Amino acid sequence: MANPLIQAEVLIIDDFQGIRTMLRDFVRAMGVRRVDTAANGEQALEQMRLQRYDIVVCDYNLGVGHNGQNILEEAHFNGWIDVSTIWVMVTAEKTLEMVMGTAEAKPDEYLLKPVTQNLLEARLEKLIFRKLSLRGIAGAIKVRDYASALAQCDRQMAAPGVNPSELLRIKSDVLLRIGDFNAAKAIFDAILAQRNVPWARTGLGRIRYCHGDYAGARDLFEQVLSDNKMYMEASDWLVKTLDAIGEWERAQDVLREAVRLSPRSSARQQALGEVALKNGALDLAQAAFESHIKVSEFSSRKSPSVYLGLAKVFSDQNAHQRALDVLGRTRRDFKGRPELAVQTAAIESGVHHRMGDAAKAQTALASAETLLKKLSDRPGQSVVLDMAQSLLALGQQDRACALVRDLVKNNHESLSLSRQVESLFDAAGVGDVGKALIQEARMEIVSINNHGVTLARKGELAGAVKLLRGAATRFPGNEVVLTNLCGLLLALMRTQGSTAVLQQEVRELLERVQALNPNNPKYHGYREALNQSESAA
Repeated sequence: MANPLIQAEVLIIDDFQGIRTMLRDFVRAMGVRRVDTAANGEQALEQMRLQRYDIVVCDYNLGVGHNGQNILEEAHFNGWIDVSTIWVMVTAEKTLEMVMGTAEAKPDEYLLKPVTQNLLEARLEKLIFRKLSLRGIAGAIKVRDYASALAQCDRQMAAPGVNPSELLRIKSDVLLRIGDFNAAKAIFDAILAQRNVPWARTGLGRIRYCHGDYAGARDLFEQVLSDNKMYMEASDWLVKTLDAIGEWERAQDVLREAVRLSPRSSARQQALGEVALKNGALDLAQAAFESHIKVSEFSSRKSPSVYLGLAKVFSDQNAHQRALDVLGRTRRDFKGRPELAVQTAAIESGVHHRMGDAAKAQTALASAETLLKKLSDRPGQSVVLDMAQSLLALGQQDRACALVRDLVKNNHESLSLSRQVESLFDAAGVGDVGKALIQEARMEIVSINNHGVTLARKGELAGAVKLLRGAATRFPGNEVVLTNLCGLLLALMRTQGSTAVLQQEVRELLERVQALNPNNPKYHGYREALNQSESAA
């Protein structure tokens, strides 16, 4: 069989001309016909945007700007590489921080300098055959043809001499995406019956999390970390679980340890800052936010919410001018984001209020409200909560309640949100008002859903659909309402016949569900049912 390296498209990234030339010559000596080079992150990302590469050999340290981890994260984020791409990270450093940083970005190989042609060729030849076999699976996942991805995984695992571990991991991830938890659990259980594999036990925890069994999920993630403290995926899911059940101090401890082990992870620095701010650990929050800003300056993970969080920290520390300076930088660095403009103005109002300048506080709040009305989409949770906080601070309780009530109704199952709302109203000295608001909003949605279920069980599908349609109009961001309406419409089509109008309604509802939660466990089942309905029509 011909060496597949000959047909590979290769990109070499290094800031030193001599090293680029050496690595390029190494690869050409292997018979590779297409080798491109880039001197920095900006050039590399532009080339990857325009050209798909089979192999990327990237130095970690690239001088000013992006480093190798930033480039890898950016390429993953934008879909310019996939599971079939070979990524080789090259570095002269041997520190734990460096190893963890590159491991977090998940390159296929990690080579210490000096790199020889024989070493590089041996690693690439080892990887190329395995990676080529994953190309079809990666393509199917990219276009969300999950049935094809699963079928290809099964065909490859049935071939003789195949190591199924990577394929099983890809398959289980696809099964989790489509909500086939029983099939995913069967894979995890079979693997764990033979040996203790961290990703399989973490997968079981993810299933429990998706089923709302947060205590069970927490126990599994903690077990993984007890056996292997370096397994960061379990750490991330543990933090997510602890946030869902409001154990923010424990989440802070887990994040502090994760950041100690892998300080280059901008996402974890952000998460640590946010949970520390919730807990009132202002010095820790400041340090985490500032670390995120430093690490992510040239990365796709650079987040405006970190700047807003840092402004809140400074305001809470009575460093009000520093808070205003950060808000000013936020406006400059993240132009053209309407939601962010609302949030920045709302937080600015709070800063001026703490400074005792009522006029400027009111002016900033009025600006935020004007910008809020101009939004084409519903505002996100953080926007609403920051607006409500400023309204409460200025004594406008009724307007704050109206905003928060609508938010809770659209997210009535989110325990984390409910706790944030309770904390917000407690801080304003009206905790009882917040608790009553949450209870009232939840009960309204639960009552509607229960009534719809009762009607459906009685066979009154048309009445149930009418009820849920009204709820979907009133609460367009409620994932549960939208999903339940999809199920009712599909049941209606099965019993009374499918029409193009009903099919289009389900299609639009599913698009809204996916926009709210790409991992909705019912989405892919309903999508397949809709496809079958359309095929039968």
